Amino acid sequence: MGADWQRLLAAPEYLGELYGTNPPPQDACNLFYVHIDERDNSVTLGLGTREFPVNPRPEWQDKGFNAFEFYLVCTDVTDLRVTGWGAAEARRIHLTVGNGGTCDVVLGSEHSGITFRASATHLRRLRAYLASDSP
Repeated sequence: MGADWQRLLAAPEYLGELYGTNPPPQDACNLFYVHIDERDNSVTLGLGTREFPVNPRPEWQDKGFNAFEFYLVCTDVTDLRVTGWGAAEARRIHLTVGNGGTCDVVLGSEHSGITFRASATHLRRLRAYLASDSP
């Protein structure tokens, strides 16, 4: 997912203002939330990282925050398929951005996980916080 992930998140309407051209790589993000909403044909992904923004919002500065989470909302979802879910599937995220902003998403693998296509993806809800270093 490397190049598409980086290009998507580095855009100003996503995390570009906070991270510049170097948003956290996919392997530095923990997928902790998946919400499938059949009413709105959407899938919301919650991701957290310990790679704190290099350009934090003013209200986050001088608070000692060391963790950051964000939500990606994938809209007008089609071809949704759920074939399994667990910790192994949550660790693998593959995102391909097509022409016109479409996005193909594979959480896990095509054999065990969640796959879908979205006509658009939007950033929703950002949160900076202080996370414990203990497990």
